[in-house]
Amino acid sequence: MEEVMLKVAAFVAIIVAGHLAGRSRTLGPRPEQCVSKIVFTFTLPCAIVHAFGAAEFTHDLLILVPLGLACALIPYLAVLGLTRRSERRDRVFYLLNCCGFNIGCFCLPFVQTLFPAQLAVTTCLFDAGNAIMMTGGSYALTGLVAGKEPVEHPVRFVAKRLAKSIAFDAYIILIVLAVAGIHIPDAIVQFTAPIANANSFLAMFMLGLMIRFEVDRNKLAKVARLIGLRVVVSAVASALAFSFLPFDATTRIVIVMLLWAPASAMGPTFTLWSDGDFGLAGLANALTIILGVIATTTIVLASGVVA
Repeated sequence: MEEVMLKVAAFVAIIVAGHLAGRSRTLGPRPEQCVSKIVFTFTLPCAIVHAFGAAEFTHDLLILVPLGLACALIPYLAVLGLTRRSERRDRVFYLLNCCGFNIGCFCLPFVQTLFPAQLAVTTCLFDAGNAIMMTGGSYALTGLVAGKEPVEHPVRFVAKRLAKSIAFDAYIILIVLAVAGIHIPDAIVQFTAPIANANSFLAMFMLGLMIRFEVDRNKLAKVARLIGLRVVVSAVASALAFSFLPFDATTRIVIVMLLWAPASAMGPTFTLWSDGDFGLAGLANALTIILGVIATTTIVLASGVVA
């Protein structure tokens, strides 16, 4: 237990260090932009490649791809119905921040550090489905139902958004290779290892840089409703996943941990691009990170599984 607490404390310390560095502006006015580009372009894709190459893949895990998509899409559709009479900016805020999970930059580092290597593949497969919504799907759908202007060629719009995500492209290519029985060469696994190892630190540091606590107090009720909705969804999905998924207990524990991950780091950005309340989305995202740290620590300690 002491080893687990030290590892979790290290992640929390990195997040706090990132937040303090961002507030002090020692890294410039917008360091999160540079760090996020490094993470999403280099370390996260390499972490995904290394996870698939360093562990055995079994076809029964493919069910996690549609499961990840369902866990992101169903809450989105529910909020779509619940907010049909809300103001446009409020609807944008709820739709882009209510669903999906920050798995690649939050849970994957935890899993890589605390659990056996095979479970990193489990995490990546779940995130492949989740990424369909988080890397552009929710943004495209929100643009269709709550955009200022109608979107021409919606299918092409969604396809372009997904194709521009290097992490999503990596997921698709690696899943196809795995299904075809093609193994990643050891040379590639070894080459990506140093970059993949940097993902844990940079991803957590990036989350700290993105945390924002400045917001109008009159809007806190909206944040409370959003957080409450995410907690309910995570609790129900966790109970169903742990009770009914056909995997061993450790795999189900990791899936439960994924269901308590923070909101997507792209949520505030998509909110800004959709002319929504970016500041409110930033606060909500920060609170889900805090909730995610608490939930993940609790689940890890309760599981008793350490890599």
